[in-house]
Amino acid sequence: MKIMLPLMSSIIFMNNISMVMIYLSFMTIMMLLIFNTKHMMILDNTFMMDKFSMILILLTLMSILLIMFSSQNMNKISKTIIPIFIILMFTFSVMSMLSFYILFELVLIPTMILVMKSGKQPERLQASIYLMLYTITASLPLLVSIILLNFNQSFIMSFMMMNKLNMPLLFMMAFLAKMPMFFTHLWLPKAHVEAPLEGSMILAAILLKLGGYGLIRFVPLCISKINKINHWIISISMIGATCTSLNCIRQKDLKSLIAYSSVAHMALVLLSMFTLNYIGLMGAMIMMIAHGLSSSALFLLTNDLYSKYHTRNISSFKGLITMLPNITFWWFMFMAINISAPPSINTMSEIMIMSSIILWSMKSMMPIFLISIMTTSFSMMMFLNLSHNKNEMLPSNPSTMKLFSSLFIHMIPLILILFKMDMMITY
Repeated sequence: MKIMLPLMSSIIFMNNISMVMIYLSFMTIMMLLIFNTKHMMILDNTFMMDKFSMILILLTLMSILLIMFSSQNMNKISKTIIPIFIILMFTFSVMSMLSFYILFELVLIPTMILVMKSGKQPERLQASIYLMLYTITASLPLLVSIILLNFNQSFIMSFMMMNKLNMPLLFMMAFLAKMPMFFTHLWLPKAHVEAPLEGSMILAAILLKLGGYGLIRFVPLCISKINKINHWIISISMIGATCTSLNCIRQKDLKSLIAYSSVAHMALVLLSMFTLNYIGLMGAMIMMIAHGLSSSALFLLTNDLYSKYHTRNISSFKGLITMLPNITFWWFMFMAINISAPPSINTMSEIMIMSSIILWSMKSMMPIFLISIMTTSFSMMMFLNLSHNKNEMLPSNPSTMKLFSSLFIHMIPLILILFKMDMMITY
């Protein structure tokens, strides 16, 4: 027995190392593909592939691999995870606008099933209904707009049909609710809190990025009319980022706090896109990738603490730095990444977003500075509440090598992409 235990632990360690090596090889191949994709590729008038599509498909593949690697009950949720993965892969590469709309809405069905079937709390039914009502109601104007533009047209052909469209908000409401923009964000904290670990990781890493991808595709179709409303959207996003950051300071539930921080980060992405300049678009894309990986890791850490202490109340987690120094290190790393501390791609994305919004209007310098201060303050308060003071609760089980390997895999692209930023830039 004494000989078998070290042998088993070494086998588990080797399996984790092999998983990391496979992941690094996969990352290298996909990054080379992104780096070499400079122009749009059209495949059989059905699918298209450009750098935006390749980056988001890579994020989808990474997220699904990490979910499969991190999940404790993959057999139970594979019937919903695999359909979500397949639908998202087609959504990010389809060329027809009607097909995009169908896939955009179809992904809600397995997501709702995942929240409703695998959630632990009785409120999961209310959360899934919120998810469906907000997104479907906001998506109906998009369907009307696609019909007005002759629904069989592709994104490229629709440039010639814009004389039929007088309301750009018809296009954008579906994507603003999906991101979500402030005032349409109430479904997100409920869905995150009630969803299992896998549902939270999918929501944070991929599904919120569907809104950003839709705006990247659809906003150029009504670029001449966006200038009448973009100052409203930018103002609402600034107010929303500040309010949600203030709300994060008073949150007691760890999952709810991270969900509201996602709203604040998506508000930065939204205001960056609607500055309608090149550096803002690139900053928004990099922020989406950075947020997808960092928030997924934070939900993974939250789930680990929940499995140890059987609560998500922040006031219950005190003195983690003495009880769980390894977990505290990972909390520190991802809190630093969440506040865009170097060296991470979050730093570059926030610099580009700030540059784009200041270039758009010098009056926005103070609000964007206030947003940065508020985002940093709630992240630091969260880490201090977790790690300091005296702990009166003992963890029920130790952390596994599988968890540390998953967190390490989350962190690899957040740091390494910084050394090759030109592959994230479109020409």
